[in-house]
Amino acid sequence: MVISKLVLLPGMDGTGELFEEFLSNFDGDYIVIPLPQSGSQDHVFLANIIKEQLPTEDYILLAESFAGGIIPELLRQNNPHLKGVIFIASFLSSPNQFLLSIAKLLPIKSLASAHLSTIFHKFLLLGQGASKELLSKFITVTKSIPDLVLKNRLEVMSQQRLPITTSDIPSIYIKALSDRLITSQKGREFTKVFSNIKYIEIEGPHFILQAQPKESARLVTEAISLILKDCRYS
Repeated sequence: MVISKLVLLPGMDGTGELFEEFLSNFDGDYIVIPLPQSGSQDHVFLANIIKEQLPTEDYILLAESFAGGIIPELLRQNNPHLKGVIFIASFLSSPNQFLLSIAKLLPIKSLASAHLSTIFHKFLLLGQGASKELLSKFITVTKSIPDLVLKNRLEVMSQQRLPITTSDIPSIYIKALSDRLITSQKGREFTKVFSNIKYIEIEGPHFILQAQPKESARLVTEAISLILKDCRYS
């Protein structure tokens, strides 16, 4: 079986612009589906928008962080060409209520360019080894997102609950070992919803595709191979 496309769904930023360096290291056909920059941002709303843009040939979905919660809603729909899912530092239930409660009260875009933002971004999101170029791009992308969209996504995250329905679709979870947002427990919750899931570990922070683009591209390629093998023998 040949999967002609990898379909990428971006995380909290929703733009897909932060995938650029990762994709420059990925040797395969792909499309990025950005999240809408208006509307409620709940998973049902987003799934309906995304569904209209999915390929009409076989594909594998890659869901980064926030986008992981959209996958159960997409699976409720009729997607015969969807053959597998790769989760990147994702979560299915609210990841960190304490941080979310603080984030919802703060002027996120103003903080993105504040003096202490570099320390915050490195510690919580991008890792201590983050380059000036990555930090600058992250801040630029964050500031480009409408305030209401950011607040709506934070609200969705704070209300997120583990889905009741289950799936046996071939799935891979790529876990960042130094992720300060998603605990190991949150990552392991996926086994309660996805019965056919395997885990791959990589050293790095929450934004692992951005922090370790070359190694992440290698692991995503490995994950695709595992899914294809599962499809062949299922």
